[in-house]
Formats: sequence, structure tokens, C-alpha cells
Amino acid sequence: MSKVSGANPPAYEQIDKSPVLIPPLDLSSNAGSPSHTTVTQDECIAHLKFLAALADLRETVANIQDLFCIYDPNPRVFDQLIDEARARVKEKRWAVYTARAVERYTAWWKTCIPSSHSRITIQDFRSSSYGAITEWAKPLSWSQGMLPPLDVLMVWHAHMLNPRAFLEDCIREGKMSFWAGGFPWQVINACINNQTFEYDAGPTAKLLFEGKTRFQWGNLQDSSKTSVNCPGCKKRVSVLWTDGIVTGPVGKMFEDWKGFADKSFKATCPMCDFQIDHERMRIEKFRRDVHNLMFKSLPIPGTFYNFHGVPEALKEPRTRRKTQSSFPNRFIAAAGPELLTFTDARANECKSLEQLRNKLVSMLGSKDIMRKADSYTSLLPVERVAFRRMMSHYWDNVTPFALDLVGAVIRQGTFVQKMDNIDWLHSPAVKATMTRLIDKYRLFFFIMAANPRHMAVPTLDVDLAWHTHQLSPMRYYAYSAFATVKDRKRPVFINHDDKVDEEQLSDGFEWTSKMYRKLTNGGIYSECTCWYCEAVRAPDLDGILATPATSRAREAAAKLHDRSDISSDPDKNPHISTHNAVQPTTTLNPVDSRQVKFLKLRSNYDKARRRAEKRKDGKKQEKRSSDDSLAYVPLVWGYPIYVPYYAPYTSSSPGHMGIVLLARAGAEWPPGAVEEPGRVVAVAVAQAEVAEEEEGDVVEVVEGEEDADDVASMYMNELWLVFTVLVRK
Repeated sequence: MSKVSGANPPAYEQIDKSPVLIPPLDLSSNAGSPSHTTVTQDECIAHLKFLAALADLRETVANIQDLFCIYDPNPRVFDQLIDEARARVKEKRWAVYTARAVERYTAWWKTCIPSSHSRITIQDFRSSSYGAITEWAKPLSWSQGMLPPLDVLMVWHAHMLNPRAFLEDCIREGKMSFWAGGFPWQVINACINNQTFEYDAGPTAKLLFEGKTRFQWGNLQDSSKTSVNCPGCKKRVSVLWTDGIVTGPVGKMFEDWKGFADKSFKATCPMCDFQIDHERMRIEKFRRDVHNLMFKSLPIPGTFYNFHGVPEALKEPRTRRKTQSSFPNRFIAAAGPELLTFTDARANECKSLEQLRNKLVSMLGSKDIMRKADSYTSLLPVERVAFRRMMSHYWDNVTPFALDLVGAVIRQGTFVQKMDNIDWLHSPAVKATMTRLIDKYRLFFFIMAANPRHMAVPTLDVDLAWHTHQLSPMRYYAYSAFATVKDRKRPVFINHDDKVDEEQLSDGFEWTSKMYRKLTNGGIYSECTCWYCEAVRAPDLDGILATPATSRAREAAAKLHDRSDISSDPDKNPHISTHNAVQPTTTLNPVDSRQVKFLKLRSNYDKARRRAEKRKDGKKQEKRSSDDSLAYVPLVWGYPIYVPYYAPYTSSSPGHMGIVLLARAGAEWPPGAVEEPGRVVAVAVAQAEVAEEEEGDVVEVVEGEEDADDVASMYMNELWLVFTVLVRK
């Protein structure tokens, strides 16, 4: 791809305060050839309109008082933390609603979506036609009367935004016409009011959904109970969706709740007294898949496509290297009898997924089992990947799908809220904005396709186009395969991972920004002046030997501060898209790599700020105080949750809030931290420097004694969170 001109592109227009009508949309045709084009302006606008409907749904549900018997918190119990407690209660209501929506989607998937072929078997893998399974499916034709309720559409939307998982589920269940048909924008858009964003699919759709699924059209009209299969006696057991009392402390308000949508779900089977929980249900899901492989020849989840995400027939001769991706099928078949005994709930031997994983790992070391599976006793690299991919279908997932759809919907909620905040939908320049972000997305995709060893991270505008593209799975698959085969010499179905470690996300964003600058001859990737984006840009523009592209990028970055349509508030700009950021579940030391990254970014930002203040254009930049634009304060259900910066390390969800330095659960506090707050910073900075030296990075976190004092003073205003945590303890 040739470099793009470095001239400033048209700006994202400031949103007009007066109401702007959504322009008429032509959704009857696509962008053109699926291998060379992506999405249309109107598809992106229709997507924004759908996201606005979801944002309103979320706001409405979360604010229904006492919904699901989740009562508002008592001010006398939570005192000064009452606002945070209220925010958590609203998030809990939405989480329960989402869990109910996933059950409804599952029923709709099974009863309303027609099958285009029978379930795939191991024998089908050996047919040459399997490699073309993405090509011969006839797209499902949609009408308004076929549409489900809005909450079910929301789950379907989140399912499709995990393209490899959605492809696997459609192949596995014989629903490739559903996959090929994509999200029916024309039909859905006609059901959403342009002014109120209310969704109305009409009486025919309601009758069909209720008649087929046995659920009510409205999520809130369904029962407060659901039913689960007892792993012990296989009978259905009725359980509450959520069951508990709102109580303190604020961080553990729902820790002991026992309903199906709660973290600590527990129920006793009235027929056999078996203790049912999520772990035992996940084990039972695995056991069912083992049984289906052994007695019905149905492949194990995770084995439906190769290492590159592409369905591939097992070619003759079927050498071991050509069949690595299907290794779990051979392994589980060899270990099956022992696994069925080990996972039998009545034996009560396997009580957790961790125990199951350990058992499987020990079996991988068994020469007898491995000889049956492969005629070899050691694993090839791709076979190890295939094993981990198989296990990923069971961690935190009791649904019949390839991933936990409740978590997928919750993670998408962050992106939905960001799109609603930016509100491009009501901009008079919405069509021009869509054209620009589609062009930017094409360049982003080229970066992904040409650099398989790096993780490219989108900005919010790029993510809108990327998401819209994925909602036409057949077109997205064709585009991905064509774009990657040129650079990687083989087709790759590029996945959209909606769970990425936040530090990897931040590193990937820095790399993507640099690549974008090079390809556009000086273009700015994230047109945002929040301090995180400033900090990411700073190192890339600070080189001693500046190229013409770097010089243009410096000039463009400086001009961002003079543009009326650019703000330091990331909610108003196409900022880094962080909806898929997740925090590591374990931390090995009190000052981990996340804190090192934080200190590095803050140091970069401080340099960028000083450079901006010395600009020689005669315009004196307003000095930013340490308590406003240096720290973004997102609102979660109206509650301001303070975080030191807006980046992958933070989230607007109360359940996934970021941390400041050592202020996190389980951190080991340096001796005397309460008496010497400045020492906390000193220790953090010192350990950060040591960590950087050990990693071999040529990055100066602090430069000498004087700068160390400056950094310490900058961080002092943020240490209030440290003291808040200490006081709570």
C-alpha cells in the first residue's frame, strides 16, 4: 500500500447542540466486492443508531428501582461511599438482565434460526468440501416478522463481534445460512425510531418469538427463576436468577449472592441433593462434549478451524503436521473412557475446572494415551495451542457457545457508551465522518494484515467501522482472507479479541500509532489531547534525527491544541478503544509492569506538556492543573470514579476500575506508607527504574534528583486514593 498524503484530513465536526435529523439511509446494497471493499457510510450510521437504542436500554434497565429485588443501597450503611454503591447496584441489575438475555438468545438460536445442514462430524473434516464451507452457504433472507426482541439482538450483536467464535458456533450447529446472512441492517433500522430510538418489530415478530421460544417478548416479563440441569441426576432444577441482600463493604456487595447470575451461584438438587454451582456445570459441559465425540463423532469445540482461523479439510495423506489443529479430537478420543469416569458428577471426584485441567495435563504426559492419539509422546507447538484453545471454551463459560456471551455483552457496553457520548449520529457532518473513519479503518486493517507478529489496536472511530464490518461475517471473512494472503502467503481470518490484557493493549496502541504515522507520512492516529494520547505520541516524535514525516507529525500534534473540535476529554474524541481491556488476574509483586508503564507514560506526558508550553507561535498554552486534564474522571451511572488516566488500565465499569500506583487489592504496602506518603512514590519510581533496567528498555522514567521531585509532586494529588484504601482497611 502506498503512503497517504500527510495533509490534515477533514476534522471530525463538533456536534451541533440543535437537534439534527438522521439522514435517509440506503441499506439495500453493500460496498462492493467483498475482497476489496469493507462497509458503507449508511451501514455505519445504522450501526450507530442501533448502539443508541442499546445505550437507552441499558440506562432504562439499570435505573428501574428494586429490579430483580436488587434494592437501592442504604445510605446509613455506605455513608460517604453511597454514590459508588448506587453505581454498583445499577451495574448489577444490568448484569442480571444480560444473563437473562443470553438465555433468551440461546432459545431463539435453537428454535428460530433454521439449520442449513446437519451438525458437522469428524468424517466431514475429511471431505474436501469442508474447506469451502464458508463459500457455499446461501444467506438467510430476513423480514421484520423474523426479528427477535432488542435484548436478543444485543446478544447476537456481541456474539458476531467475536468472529472466530461465531463462525465456529455456526459451523458446529449447522447454521451457516445464518452466518452468511449477517446482521440485517435494512430490516433492523426500519424498526428503530429515528427520534426516540425505540425498537418495535411489530406483532408478527412477537407472536413468532413467543410461540417458538416460550419466552415473553419483554425480558422483564419473564420469570424471576430459570432452570438448570443437575449434573448428578440430570433432572431440571428451578433456581433464582439472583439471590442476596445488598450490604457492605462496597467492593463486596454481591460477593455472597447465590443466584444463577451471581458469582457464587449455589443450589441443591431436591431430587438427589447434589450441590450445583458454575464449576460443576462447566465440568458437565466438558463431559457432554467428550460423550458426543465418542458416541456421535461430533468434534470437540475449538477444532473447527486451523491455526489461522480458517476451516480446513484434513488432506491426504493426513500427516501429523497437517492435522495439528484437530489434535484435541484424537487426544480426547484416546483418553475418553477415563475422562468420563473422572468427570462423573456422582463419583464427586472432579469438583473444579482447575482439577480437570490438571488431569488433562497429566494425561498429556501419558505415553500410552499419546501413542493412541498421535503415535508420538510429545506435543508439537500448534498442538499445544489447539489444547489451550479447546480449554478456553470452558473457562467461565456454562453456555453452549464458544465463549461466555454474558461477559461479551458486558464488555461491549463500554464501547456502546463511548459511541453514545461522542454522538456522531446527530452531527450534521455524520456522512463525511463515516467516510473518513472507513478510510482510516482500511489503513488499520492493512497494518494488521501486514504485521502478524504485532497487535494493532483501534481508536474508537476505527473500531466502529471494524465492528460494522464484522456484522457482515461472510464479507469480513472474504476481505480478511484476501488481505492476509498477500503478506502472509496464506489466508488468515483475523479475529477481534474482546479480552486483551490492558498492558498489551497499551503497547499495541503505541506501536499502531507509530505505524499509522509512517504510512500516512506524518498523520496523527488518535486525534485527542487527553494526557494518555499525548504521552503515547511523545516518544515517537522526540527523535533527534527527525524525518520529514516526523516533522509533519510534530506540527500536526501541536495544532491539535488549537482546534476547537478537539478536546482533552477522551469522551469527545476518537480515543483508543479499550472496551476489550481486562486486568491480569494475578500480580507477582506490589509494583508490577502496569505501574512501570503508568510511570513511563506520565513521564512522557510531562515532557510533551513542557514542549507544548515552549511553542514559539506566540500562543501561550494554558497550564493544566494536576486535578483536571491530567486525570480523566469518567461518570459511571452518574458517579464520578477517579482514575489517574484514561487508558487500557482503566474502565468505566465499577467492577473493573483501574488502580493508582499501589492502591489495589492485595498490594503489599511499603513500611511507613501511611506516615510517609512521598515515600510511596519514591519506592514506586525507584522500583520502576530497576524494572526498566532489567528489561533492557532505554527509557528514563525520571531524570535526576530534580525531575524525581517534580514527578513526586505531580503524583501527590493522586495519592488520595491510596489513603482512601488505607482508611477503608
